[in-house]
Amino acid sequence: MPQTTRPHTPLEAGQPLMQWWFQHCMDGSPPMARLQMAWLASAGEVVHAELEFLGACADMQQRWARCLSGDTDAKTLGECYQGMVKEMANAQFKRLHRVTQLPNEFRQQVWEEL
Repeated sequence: MPQTTRPHTPLEAGQPLMQWWFQHCMDGSPPMARLQMAWLASAGEVVHAELEFLGACADMQQRWARCLSGDTDAKTLGECYQGMVKEMANAQFKRLHRVTQLPNEFRQQVWEEL
């Protein structure tokens, strides 16, 4: 007997029904409502990107606290700091890249709605 995976939360369990309902609900909606939905989806992506960046900041802060709490010499502390700065720079560049892509995606969604 094949084993099926069960959803973890009630929200996940109702996701297919919500997607089906939302698709058919938006079929007859006026263009301004669809445009608003495209804008909200774009805003949601921005918020998601910012939350990922804030998560990376929190991880770096925890790592820096661990570096400072141990018995470390100046060289080890400097290496820890340099590694964290490099990772934060990469996280910032990833964040900026995602933000620069959003206007193009939003324009494409608006064009599709028109």
